[in-house]
Amino acid sequence: MNEIMRNLVDTAIKIEREIAEREAKLKDIKGILIMEAEECPNDQVATEGGGRSWTLEGKTGCIARVTFPSPTLKDKISGVGKTIEKIMQAAGKRFADLFEQVPAYRPKPDFRKLLDTQLDAVEARKLLKLCSTESAPRVSFETKENHE
Repeated sequence: MNEIMRNLVDTAIKIEREIAEREAKLKDIKGILIMEAEECPNDQVATEGGGRSWTLEGKTGCIARVTFPSPTLKDKISGVGKTIEKIMQAAGKRFADLFEQVPAYRPKPDFRKLLDTQLDAVEARKLLKLCSTESAPRVSFETKENHE
């Protein structure tokens, strides 16, 4: 029994190393796909959430999709300090229409849509930048059903 368990440990370690190597290789491939997608802005399409997406089909019909999400809105904004002062200035008289106070300020639901109706494009972009955090690109794959 002892010999069987020792072999099992060796097999598990071998598998764990193989998985780590493959994960590292996959991470490298995803990095290359992201770099390629960044170099092809004309091949990117807008996503519903305001981001961009780039798709490449492999020889087998499977695809890789690189998604550049739009910056994520901050969950809350402190009611004191330079940040809120800049936001209040950028929003101007529409501040109360765009924000609600919940110990701190947070953008109202449908904030992006509200920006379009409440501010001009330049003011809206400035305010959106102040109220959001950049999101890292993501890579996903879709496997064709008969692919091995």
